[in-house]
Amino acid sequence: MNRLPALAVAFVVTFATVVSGAAVVGFVDGDGAAPAPEIANAHYTNADLVNDRTPGEATIEMSSDAPTQTVVFDPGVEPSTDQPAGPLALLGFGGPEVTARNVRPLANVLLENGHEVRVYTPDSSRPTPTAGPSTGDESSPLGEELANADAFVTFRSDYSAAALDDIESFRESGGHLIVATEPSAGFDAPGAAALDGRLGTTSGPGYVYNMVENDLNYQRVYAEPTGDASLTEGVDRAMFETVTPVDTAATDGDVLRPIEGSQLSTTRAATDAPVLARDDGVVVVGDSDVFVPENTQRVDNDALIGNLADFLVENDREGSRAVTPQAGAPTPTAPVPGETNATQGPSNESTPSPEPRNATSA
Repeated sequence: MNRLPALAVAFVVTFATVVSGAAVVGFVDGDGAAPAPEIANAHYTNADLVNDRTPGEATIEMSSDAPTQTVVFDPGVEPSTDQPAGPLALLGFGGPEVTARNVRPLANVLLENGHEVRVYTPDSSRPTPTAGPSTGDESSPLGEELANADAFVTFRSDYSAAALDDIESFRESGGHLIVATEPSAGFDAPGAAALDGRLGTTSGPGYVYNMVENDLNYQRVYAEPTGDASLTEGVDRAMFETVTPVDTAATDGDVLRPIEGSQLSTTRAATDAPVLARDDGVVVVGDSDVFVPENTQRVDNDALIGNLADFLVENDREGSRAVTPQAGAPTPTAPVPGETNATQGPSNESTPSPEPRNATSA
């Protein structure tokens, strides 16, 4: 019986200790501790950085009145069995689901203005070319195609030595070229370096990004003209989806540079290196996706595409020579009865209807 008072006293002491401890902890947590810091996510919360997500409209126009020119495209992708018949399918005329290279806006505006578009694809039956020394008397299927061309647009870098000779000769004879590269091309050896060496262009590994101001995400960067030039007429700002720095051997050859706040992925350092540059008859652009239809609807990309089309046809080509194609060489794309000049692709219900001359909408 004499143990009951002792147990009661122990209970009261334990209870008082728990209650007082909880009160002390609550006091410290409530008043003595600093508030949790706010996480800084300005790129999510800053209203100034939330850009227009509507695609907008693209009106691609050419101002050149040059006579009919022949423009050869090398899409840098190979045909496959699931693609519809017709070389222009490789440029996006068969729909985005059947091509890895959709440059329909540029090809379309050329066609609508009366110019001829051809597509070059290497013959898979030929031996794989190498970039080794050329003997000087070799011919290449690409050279045969360029012999009758006035301008050349390429997304490829792995050319044989004979093809590189033909590209260099084409440039020297006044042909105009657009070389579209991408960040991964900087790691391609020796293809990219060999082509750059022949054309006097450069491109580096890594991509440009901007966490301060961008178009929907940090890799979709803006670039602005460095001065007045025919390529930037009507262009206050262009957008590049994934772009790498490029340059040419020309003094003041830079045409577009990324805006302030841009950085290079490989160094994390600030960069204002050109993303589009020109050296006389050669234009190099660090993003092959700038020609994609949805990207032509951003800022002034439609004006840029129209200016590039003018550049292609305003060339100084000394005249093409007739060459009999070798067996297995690519066949030029020509209009087919019943097709419009806006597509020249396979005729089906999804073929786009012809649009007014001198303008095209992406």
